[in-house]
Amino acid sequence: MKQITSDVYLMKMAQTDSRAPQVNVYFLKNEKLLIDAGPDNYPCYLELQQNLKSLGINLKQVSVVITHHHPDHVGLLKYFPEETAVYADSGVRYYGTTAYLNAIEEQTQQLQILGIPPHAIDQIKAQLQKRFLPFLENVNFKDLNRLPVSSIRIHRLRGHSPADIVFQKDNFFFGGDLILKGIYFNVLLDIDPVNQKLCLLNQEYEQNIKKILTTFKIQTWCPGHGDSMNLSSLVKVNHKYQKLRQLIHQRITQSFSFSDYDSAVREIYSYFPRLNDYFYLSDILTVIK
Repeated sequence: MKQITSDVYLMKMAQTDSRAPQVNVYFLKNEKLLIDAGPDNYPCYLELQQNLKSLGINLKQVSVVITHHHPDHVGLLKYFPEETAVYADSGVRYYGTTAYLNAIEEQTQQLQILGIPPHAIDQIKAQLQKRFLPFLENVNFKDLNRLPVSSIRIHRLRGHSPADIVFQKDNFFFGGDLILKGIYFNVLLDIDPVNQKLCLLNQEYEQNIKKILTTFKIQTWCPGHGDSMNLSSLVKVNHKYQKLRQLIHQRITQSFSFSDYDSAVREIYSYFPRLNDYFYLSDILTVIK
């Protein structure tokens, strides 16, 4: 555990997959507030308890806020006391329901109609199914708008997921995975809990990143993975993302002439037969959509 300020502490939690990056979990001591819960990894839960104990705090005294629904940020809730209050977007619970599993089946069938190859659809399906967390139905979720902590401002955005929450304390911003250094394929295919359809979030991601960089008075950005960044670093990271996205877009438009989305997908996949990783796919689809 690393102390960032007199109030803010950082805990880096390892995922069970050693290839996956460590997850940043932040604890605000004065507010007794945990920002994100970390991955489903029981040793991390024991470590969390020990870290809180060293600060003279019992886990039962703590509330939790969630930046987004992905398993590496909510997985540890599986082990929390039942009475733990968890403040999150109202859609988070959806990812623990059979309705979510049904939506995955329905939406991947639509990708077949578009002509996306079976191996690519299998990757999408596998990634979405990893986000099915049945224990979420038993979590003590509370209305995020009623978070009883006056020192925290809540910013509701979209882009990395259907519902990204940025938490602000003074000029510190806890932004989940919206801006991550070194990760430029960051707009992920997901199921929207409202309409239960695949959402392509590139345009909203662009708008919200612009909002973050131009209207938030950022001193320190505390991301869900990696090191904290100042505003200048955030601008550089976004510039690299934009440059890469433009290169992809130029390659697509220079190589093909197509009049509709369906034919574009078919042509791109005949041209990029090996570029079928889920993360690349997410970005390509959002670029051409």
